[in-house]
Amino acid sequence: MRAAAMRAAAMRNVRWYVGGALSAAVTATLVVSSSVPAHAGVPPVPLPVPLPLPTAPLPLPLPTPSTAPLPPLPSLLPPPRVKTPAPTPVQPVPAAPGSPAAPAGGSPGTRPAAGQPAPQPGVPAPTASTPGAIVPPGDAAGIIAADPGADLYPQPPVDPATTPQARLVAQLSDVQHREQYLQNVLIRTRADLAAAQRQVGSVPPLVALLTDGAGPTGPGAAAAQGAVGTPEGRVLALTAAVDAGRAELARRQTEALDLQRQVNSQAQQAMAAPAPGAAAAAGTGTTAGYGGGKLRRPAPGPITSPFGMRFDPYYHVWQLHAGVDIGAPAGAQIVAAAAGRVVQAGWNGGYGNYTCIEHGQADGQRLTTCYGHQQKILVSSGQQVSAGQVIGLVGSTGAATGPHLHFEVRLGGRPVDPMPWI
Repeated sequence: MRAAAMRAAAMRNVRWYVGGALSAAVTATLVVSSSVPAHAGVPPVPLPVPLPLPTAPLPLPLPTPSTAPLPPLPSLLPPPRVKTPAPTPVQPVPAAPGSPAAPAGGSPGTRPAAGQPAPQPGVPAPTASTPGAIVPPGDAAGIIAADPGADLYPQPPVDPATTPQARLVAQLSDVQHREQYLQNVLIRTRADLAAAQRQVGSVPPLVALLTDGAGPTGPGAAAAQGAVGTPEGRVLALTAAVDAGRAELARRQTEALDLQRQVNSQAQQAMAAPAPGAAAAAGTGTTAGYGGGKLRRPAPGPITSPFGMRFDPYYHVWQLHAGVDIGAPAGAQIVAAAAGRVVQAGWNGGYGNYTCIEHGQADGQRLTTCYGHQQKILVSSGQQVSAGQVIGLVGSTGAATGPHLHFEVRLGGRPVDPMPWI
């Protein structure tokens, strides 16, 4: 029994070893098979062939940029501020030889060397940033060269000309500014003509051209004008320009005189008729405004410079003198020409210390009186004043050559001759 059991156990051990050997042999065979190289009789696995890339034609066309303008970039900085030169006390420059005689701008006298009298307390003095700062005399020629019709004195806004009377005043203002333009252009053209005449060199050829036919319009002149590049041609062209300017100026002066007579006639009619609302205000003791009739004379003294076109005594260019100058002494009292409301009181460029009073309606237009070059202002904007009330003192502030009162009458903001009104 025991022997049989031992034989059975030995047989089991033999079968276990045989199975393990077979498993090891199979594993070794598999390892060797997997390590055989591709060229050892085993065909390689074919790889996919890459597709050909498309060939682009050369050169490639470049994109065409758009010609449409780009929108402007938003500004990141505030616009630059243009500074007006600060007013500098300057002695009036004497007029150049040959210039038109300068009418008196007030009582005889010159600007004090130490400067102009300071404005009253509370009225700001002109500075580089003050609107309406006085134009320096040295800048006037350049301003007029760029715009012969420019106003060197501040002018207020004007009302729309909606009535026949207002349109007549507006037409007069337009003609006067055209007259100023022509006067300043003629000064420059005459100077250019004199310079061209000095360059001619030979007087006889020029005389022959000027006397051929009908002077500057003769056939010889026409031929020379075709060659403006020559000294003779330039002289003839400038001579023709001066003649044309003189002819138009004469027409404009005649037109201005005729319009001035019509405006003055209307003023007489307006003063004869009561102003609207005057009857209601009569006897109430109020300072209602203009009620018809003549205006008060604002200061004592003679008229030293009338209304109209003149060669400005301070700037030495042609300007419309928008009022009259009354030769009163410095410190003399200035009174309101009529009852009304102060609409402006302070520094105003070439007018210096300047006051304007609105008096209501006259001839269907807004009636205003203004007072310039004051030494001291005694009223304030918005204040009601009565006729004859003292509103300031005579001085020589602004573009003045001596103490005097510059007095204006304006209809709808446009200046008219004050003489028919006072």
